[in-house]
Amino acid sequence: MSESSIVIKEILINAPASKVWGMFIDPVFTRQMGGQYVSDWQVGSSFRWQALNGSLLTNGMILDIEPEKFLQHSLYYPEELDEVMARITYSLDEQDGKTVLKITEEFTDPVSEKDYEDSMAGWDAALTMIKQLMEK
Repeated sequence: MSESSIVIKEILINAPASKVWGMFIDPVFTRQMGGQYVSDWQVGSSFRWQALNGSLLTNGMILDIEPEKFLQHSLYYPEELDEVMARITYSLDEQDGKTVLKITEEFTDPVSEKDYEDSMAGWDAALTMIKQLMEK
């Protein structure tokens, strides 16, 4: 069984970075993805993904942020709210009104091949949904 610790995915979105940034901060978009981010968008603040019914799905802390360009946050293990499972970085690079959204997920420990494939598939689905929402 092979183990990996970094997932990198990117997608070209036919929308400016200011609109793509809305996938984090605008509930109109996030609710269409099944939930909403809960944060005050400051370095050191909590960063949560909450389902529409209010249940907490993921939890972390903002490590670095530059609106419309860059967001990096930790992701805690679901059962250990103070133990970091991964660091996730979103970078937005706009050129000519189009944005390349790149996501890097760096696990603190190597993950199994199955967990790695699940993460890749999850990011593929998320990026496809984001592209569809942003290009409407």
